[in-house]
Amino acid sequence: MANLKKNGKAIWLAVKTPILAFVLALIAGGILIAISGYNPFWVYYQVFALAFSSAKNIASVFAQATPLMFTGVAYAIAAKCGLVNLGLEGQMLSGAMMSALLGAYLKGLPMILHLPICVLGGALAGAAIGGLTAWLKNRFGAREIITTVMLNEIIALFVSYLCNDPFRAEGSIWGMTETIQDSAVIGKLMKNTQLTYAIFLAIALAILLEIVMKRSVVGYKMQVIGKNLRAAQTAGIRVNRIFLFSFALSGALAGLCGASMILGVNFKFIDGFSDNYGWSGISVAALAAYDPLFSVVSAILFGILKAGAMILNRTSNVPKEFVSVIQAFVVVFVAAPNMIKAICSFQWLKKRLPAGKKQENRKHKEAGT
Repeated sequence: MANLKKNGKAIWLAVKTPILAFVLALIAGGILIAISGYNPFWVYYQVFALAFSSAKNIASVFAQATPLMFTGVAYAIAAKCGLVNLGLEGQMLSGAMMSALLGAYLKGLPMILHLPICVLGGALAGAAIGGLTAWLKNRFGAREIITTVMLNEIIALFVSYLCNDPFRAEGSIWGMTETIQDSAVIGKLMKNTQLTYAIFLAIALAILLEIVMKRSVVGYKMQVIGKNLRAAQTAGIRVNRIFLFSFALSGALAGLCGASMILGVNFKFIDGFSDNYGWSGISVAALAAYDPLFSVVSAILFGILKAGAMILNRTSNVPKEFVSVIQAFVVVFVAAPNMIKAICSFQWLKKRLPAGKKQENRKHKEAGT
C-alpha cells in the first residue's frame, strides 16, 4: 500500500505541471476568444462536441493527431537527452520530399518493397538532417537551437525549389511533384477520411521508445546526459555519440511524419503543405512532460482541438487559429513552472491584500536588520 501511494504521488508530481499548463492555456485562450468577440464557453463546447459528433469526425481527430504523434515523440526523445530540436519542421519536410521522389520515380516495384523503401527513405532523410545538427554541435560546438532554426529555413526553401523547378509535375502551375505510384500508398482506415495506417506505426514507435528509454543502456545514458551532462562525462559516457544517436533518431521520427503525410494523405509533395506539424510537436511534447508514450495522448488531445476547430470554422466564422494560440500558451506555461505555482497558489493576489502587504513589509524589515 505504501509503495502504491508513493508511485501515485510520483505520477501526480510528473503530470501536475502539464495538466495545470493545459488548463491555464485553455483559460488564457478563452480570454483571447472573448476579447475577439466570441463566447469561449460556446466555442469550447462546440469544438469538443463536434469532434465526437460522428464516426467521420472521430476519424478526423485521429488523422490530425497522427503527424503530431511523430513530431511530439521526436521532440521528446531529443529533450530526454537535454537537446532542443527546433528543426522538426525542416526534418519533416526533408522526409516528405524524399518519400515523394521515391514514391513517384521508383517504378515497377511491388508494394511490399516500394512502400517500405519510401517510408525508410523519409526516415533516413530526417535522420541525416538531425545527424548534421549533432555533428555541428560535436565538431564545432555550434548550439543546436541556432543551427536547427537556420536549417529549417534552408530546407524549406530548398524543397520549395525542388517542387517548383526540377521536379514539378508536368503541366502543373503550382509547386508540386508528380503523384506517387499506387504501390507507395499507405492505406486508409476509413474511406473519405485522412486517417491512415500510419497511426499504428506512430503508436508502435512511441511504445518501443518508451521501453528503450526505461529499459535499455542507451536510454539510461540519454537520461543521465539530460539530467547532468558533467556527471555523464565524468562517468565515461561518450556524450558525442549519444548526441548523434539522439538527434538522428529525433530527425528520423520527424521524417516519418513527412512520409506519412505524403504517402497517406497528399500523395505528392505540395509546396507549403505543412500545417506547422514540426512546431506543433513542441507543444505536444511539452504537454506530455517530454515522455514518448504520453506524447501520443497529448497528440490526440491536440487532434481533438484541431479537428473540432476546423469543423467549427466551416460552420461559423470562428477562426481555427485559436488552437495555435493555445499550443503556444502550453509551451509558455510548461516552460515556467514557477509561474504556474504562483498562479495556482494565488501568491500574486495574497501580496496585494492588506495582510499580505503587512507580511511582505515585515519580511523586508527582518532582512534589513
